[in-house]
Amino acid sequence: MLIGAQPLASGPLAVALGSPYEPVYVVRGQAFNWRVRLLVDGVDLTGQVTGTLDVDREEGAAAVAGFVIYLPPGPVVPDDWKGKAVQLDFISRDRDGVITEARLFAGRLEMPEWDPTWRLLACDCSDQLQQRVEGMTIEAIDALTGGHWSADLFEPVTGRSRWDYAQERMESRPASLDCSPTGTVRVTNWAAAGMPHYVFGPGTTLFESVQIDLQPLGAATNRLEIDAAYRFPRLWQHVQGFGWQHPQYTGSGIPGFCAWRPWTSDLPTTEMIEDAISGAGLTLVGNVGGYKLPLSANDPCGDGVAWINTFDNLWLSAGASGARRWVQQVTERYTLLLTAPGGEDVATQVIARDSGNVAIESAQADEWEDGRPTGDGSVTDLADEVRRNSALLTLLWGGAVELLSAHRGTTLSWQVPTDLALGVDLVHTLRLEDRALAQGKCRRIQHQIDIESGTAITTISVAISRGGGVGDTLNVPPRPDTSLPPLGGSNPALPTQLGGRLNDPITGFPIPPYDDERLGFSGNWDAKDDLTAPDFPRRFKVNAVEIPDIYRDERTGELTAHYRVAIPNDLLEL
Repeated sequence: MLIGAQPLASGPLAVALGSPYEPVYVVRGQAFNWRVRLLVDGVDLTGQVTGTLDVDREEGAAAVAGFVIYLPPGPVVPDDWKGKAVQLDFISRDRDGVITEARLFAGRLEMPEWDPTWRLLACDCSDQLQQRVEGMTIEAIDALTGGHWSADLFEPVTGRSRWDYAQERMESRPASLDCSPTGTVRVTNWAAAGMPHYVFGPGTTLFESVQIDLQPLGAATNRLEIDAAYRFPRLWQHVQGFGWQHPQYTGSGIPGFCAWRPWTSDLPTTEMIEDAISGAGLTLVGNVGGYKLPLSANDPCGDGVAWINTFDNLWLSAGASGARRWVQQVTERYTLLLTAPGGEDVATQVIARDSGNVAIESAQADEWEDGRPTGDGSVTDLADEVRRNSALLTLLWGGAVELLSAHRGTTLSWQVPTDLALGVDLVHTLRLEDRALAQGKCRRIQHQIDIESGTAITTISVAISRGGGVGDTLNVPPRPDTSLPPLGGSNPALPTQLGGRLNDPITGFPIPPYDDERLGFSGNWDAKDDLTAPDFPRRFKVNAVEIPDIYRDERTGELTAHYRVAIPNDLLEL
């Protein structure tokens, strides 16, 4: 769309927005002849217009227009007028005969009202911004709006309003979603350009039309405190190793067996060791290993004595590992502080607050404790850095936009003949040098064209941002430290206690009484030295190490990050 396409500039005309341009200087003392062209469904109804035509275009909202037309005698079905395409053009000719045309409105007729007495049809029209966005795909909305968006902070997109989704994305952009005068959906940035697109010089405004609507202090939020929480599961697997061997089993293999053989005794079975591990609340990792009691052999020790054994599950030396799994919840708490000038001083603070939460849910975490452990001890955080970054960036940019919006509440407006405002759009930066000295981004344009009185007046409003200061880059803060030192994984060698004798056959010392609390293996010597000697129960016992509460209870970490937000300082002198 061309801007500034009118002959009132004393300097070079502006070209397409975004390209290099020179300001258009609007000057007084011009005379014009003007007319309008109203097309409804492609039919020129200009000659049937009566009363006033009005157009209101404001950033972030659908443009609306209204007019009244006279319908000649004949049948009228007002409902058939709904949805008809409407185009309104303003055509101006200066005293040198140069003709300028500008589109003031493009949209559709939404609500007709019929006056049968005077045969007048009052038409309310809209550019249908919301409906047009509703018809867009998610991908098209993303490409149009940009911004940041987090599925953890908003409802799922499926089945929801596309307009609401677009507005959510726009919350993190200092910009507005609206339509051009020709009906193109676009994003309009709030920031005023350093160089104005149009300059309204002395004598260009209508008498007593310059108005200032100042923003109250309480509306200028300068401190935003955001409490954000990021929660995820931490998967723990603690593996505990156990080792045991018979005290007579010295050396290894057959030599160790031969050392044990002179004074035989009970030995633990594979099942006893497995049951001991499960009885301690652990899950066996892998298989029991070590050295089993050999099966029958003719002369295993070279002493001419045969060995008879038909049990293949007795152990002279055994090792096994048991594991536990549990899920610990980890919560990272962030205090994100955004301040504009004045927001760090208690005496001048105007505070607002916001919050956001991200909770990572995982089927892996739900199934973790019931799964079969593998490998060594481990700790795995089921964190999702992409989701954390997305949520925090959405909160940060949304907060910065809230502060920027809070400081552009002052509005300066003035009126000019519509001939002097042709080409002015919501995307433009405007400068006023008549009864005020100001420069800001165009916020609203209202055209009022009275056919009967022959007047065409345009009210122009600009947003004035005031604040200043310096700004920081809105980077995602680092994660607070929630780590824990690794847990120990092994016990010392398990002991042995054997009964069935009064005295130990190896050392000759009296055998201590049976201790039920003692870990390891308990059994009896095969050869008794006294019939009164008590027998010990045959069992294998292990204990799982105690897991400190700090490894099971919710783990939290906190971090505070401060960001300064620079506020544009637009020119305003009254």
